[in-house]
Amino acid sequence: MSIACYIIFPQVYSLDLVQNSFIMKITLLIEATLIFHNVFALIQCALLLSYTILAIYQVLHCELAIINKNFLKLLKKLQNGHRINTKELKQLKFILNQHITLSYYILRPDKTTWSQALYYYALISIPINVTIMCELIVEDLLPETKLLIIMIAIVHGITGSFPFLLAANMSSDFHSIKDYLPAMQLQLKRSTHLRLKLKYDDLYERLITGRKISYTFGTLGNLTFRGLFEAFLGYIIGKL
Repeated sequence: MSIACYIIFPQVYSLDLVQNSFIMKITLLIEATLIFHNVFALIQCALLLSYTILAIYQVLHCELAIINKNFLKLLKKLQNGHRINTKELKQLKFILNQHITLSYYILRPDKTTWSQALYYYALISIPINVTIMCELIVEDLLPETKLLIIMIAIVHGITGSFPFLLAANMSSDFHSIKDYLPAMQLQLKRSTHLRLKLKYDDLYERLITGRKISYTFGTLGNLTFRGLFEAFLGYIIGKL
């Protein structure tokens, strides 16, 4: 914002129309004040959203990382010939319960709130990005102004995509355990393991064919890496 004040507003202020009119000077001052206030408010909202979802991401990411690590460690132990005893069964039940708790009792109740927040965040962010790109493509700008707008576009793109990338990575963490479930099911051979095996079968089926465990982008789709890629392609095609 300070760069804009030093580059754009001096250029406008140097125009004869502004120099010869006191009203235009006052108007320019009011406009600069409003722009500064609005940009500052948008930055505050973006930081609040980013840091809030970052806190949630850190909690869920760490919990899921521990679950996946313990599950993989237990799987390797069983593949090396160790027989499943009461301790391993308790660990498998605990891992299953933790995954269900995190996905269906912690993440899903927040989906409505976060989906609306991310939707409105994108609803404000995308038009800003489109306006910036249109300025670069259509307007005949000075090199300093063009450099400023490019810097703004880069910063806006990075900060704007940050909450969505965190949400997509969170969904990836929830689904990463599915790669090891078939191997674990092969280890649950005894009849006493049947009930637990059926529960893991159900978890595997839900992770593969069920609804994605993720936040949503309003009513438009799931916030996964694939969803973000499709949205990015749609955005590029729409601009072309």
